[in-house]
Amino acid sequence: MRHSIRALCALAFLCTAAPLAAQNSAADVIRGRVTDDSARVIAGATVIVTRGPDRLVQQTTTDSGGRYSIRFEPGTGDYLVYVSALGRRSARRRVQRQGTETELVADFQLAPDATKLAEVKVTAKKPERARNDVSPFNQEPGSAESYQEGVSGQLPPSAAGSLSGTASTIAGVTMTPNGPSILGSGAESNLTTLNGMGMAASSIPRAAKTETRVTGATFDATRGGFAGANVDVRLSPGDRMYQNRTAQLTFDPRALQYTDAVGRSAGVPVGGFRGSIGGDGELIRQALTYNVALDVARSISSPATLVDADQATLLRAGISPDSVARLRAVAGPLGLLSTSGVPLDRTRDQVTWLGRLDDTRDTLQTRALLTYAGVTKTGAVGFGPLAAPAAGGEQRDNTLGAQLVFGAYVGQGRYTLNETRLAASRVASHTAPYLSLPGASVLVRSPGIDPATGQATDVTGVALGGGPMFRDDSRWTLEGANETYWYRRGSRHRFRTQLWGRADGAAQSGIANRSGTYSFNSIADLSAGQPSSFSRTLSQPDRSGKVWNGAAAFAHTFVPSRFFSVIYGARVEGDGFLDSPPKDAALESSLGVRTGYAPSRVHVSPRAGFSYTYNRDKENGNGSMWSNSGRFYRNPVGTLRGGIGEVRDLLRPDVLSDASAVGGTLLLSCVGSAVP
Repeated sequence: MRHSIRALCALAFLCTAAPLAAQNSAADVIRGRVTDDSARVIAGATVIVTRGPDRLVQQTTTDSGGRYSIRFEPGTGDYLVYVSALGRRSARRRVQRQGTETELVADFQLAPDATKLAEVKVTAKKPERARNDVSPFNQEPGSAESYQEGVSGQLPPSAAGSLSGTASTIAGVTMTPNGPSILGSGAESNLTTLNGMGMAASSIPRAAKTETRVTGATFDATRGGFAGANVDVRLSPGDRMYQNRTAQLTFDPRALQYTDAVGRSAGVPVGGFRGSIGGDGELIRQALTYNVALDVARSISSPATLVDADQATLLRAGISPDSVARLRAVAGPLGLLSTSGVPLDRTRDQVTWLGRLDDTRDTLQTRALLTYAGVTKTGAVGFGPLAAPAAGGEQRDNTLGAQLVFGAYVGQGRYTLNETRLAASRVASHTAPYLSLPGASVLVRSPGIDPATGQATDVTGVALGGGPMFRDDSRWTLEGANETYWYRRGSRHRFRTQLWGRADGAAQSGIANRSGTYSFNSIADLSAGQPSSFSRTLSQPDRSGKVWNGAAAFAHTFVPSRFFSVIYGARVEGDGFLDSPPKDAALESSLGVRTGYAPSRVHVSPRAGFSYTYNRDKENGNGSMWSNSGRFYRNPVGTLRGGIGEVRDLLRPDVLSDASAVGGTLLLSCVGSAVP
């Protein structure tokens, strides 16, 4: 019985297992459609299906309609479907058979996925555009320079604008009769510039909106041409936001001046007026700016002459009033004291112009025109208590100058500044006597002024007749420079290169003592018409010279912090003459020397300088202040500056002008009975 039951159970199991085996062996198809969250199909999506429980994997991609289909044979009815697409969030779903179905449908919607990359930190210095900044707040490392500022930098209204006067207000500058001097250097070692280019001027309009700096030492290899003082006038572009006007008018009446008798005899009370007007701003909106100034001045004084000097003046000049009275009585009828066409007062008229125009249409380019003009007329030259008015003369000086500036940012990103400057100037001076008459020199004997001299007499020379002065001087300058500026690592490394050239010329013509001069040993000889000698210049060759100066320079400024900076570089300079003096065969044969030769030179000037500020106070920095007393600049204090370098003067055309005179000066000199 027990065996019969076991047999029946086994038969029942076999009957049930046969349909299940047939059912598990049927194939399954997993299909579906992949779209985005806007129901747009996603083609090319990756579909990976894993069959359970044996983990068989099949992979496919969606077609152009976003559909996919994968067949498993045999099927198990339990699957894991994974779908992914570029730029979409992936999705995963478990799919199981329901009942007897053989197609399992799994549709997916994939949302956009903004992929988050791993954090990357990049550290770099922002590139900066190079600048050609010259200001009181940006001093060169190691340099010894100062700007006109404050009360100490102010000049009297009658002298404001004088470049020599401005230089005299700077500490360390010594004034000499020929101009400012630094550390004993001569005035010929000085250089006057306008925005870094040569300027043949001694003064600028008082109302000009400028800054003036005086440099005694510089270690910037791109600056050269001076071994003394460099007086640099900085004329900036006009204001692009505001219209600025400045007007000044000064009257200086002689009636309000006081001096002693000596000053009055020398014509020290100088009266007159001076008017100056200036302005800057936009001339054409967003296209053209201007910065201009005009100055008009007139001064007048009355120096004593032989005709009107009083007794005290004559005594101080070393001549007896009685002797002068006799001389006047003799020279008057001869016309030697004539004042016809001769002014009674010494006058000086001056007109000065300084201006700049800038094209501002493109902020990445600079196009500017700078102009300078000056006209000066000085009368009564040579007036004095020992000279007749007719022996004086008049001097006229005309100065013209112009400068063109072309600058542009070039290169990748427009960070490199390239600037070209061209300048030209000319100065002409003409001196002529009032009367074209022969001159007369008379020796006048007077009793000694000091009673201690006893019977001794003083002998004084007096000038009568026409003046001996007659001369024309002219100078011209042509100059050009190309400079390139660029920065690296922000502005820590500042590079600068320069190509510079300059040509100068000078010419002098005219004959001194052209009408001749008679010499008389006494008033009696003048009365008798018996001169002791006669001299006259018959011919005097013109003098001229032309020279050139050139340089190529490189400078690097390293500024690791605001407390320390260093500059170094080199300057290759050359100079020479554009003409040569004539050969002198006699000199060559007698001395065995070479003549008619003008040499040229080439020289390398290395330089290095530094500035170190050891005062680390928070308030130790730059600043400025305007007030009625003037403009004040604040620079860091507690600064150590130093450097080493070699600087050279410009080669001047005067060096060769004397040697250029051909034939020498022809003089006529007659003595005794040969005097005409």
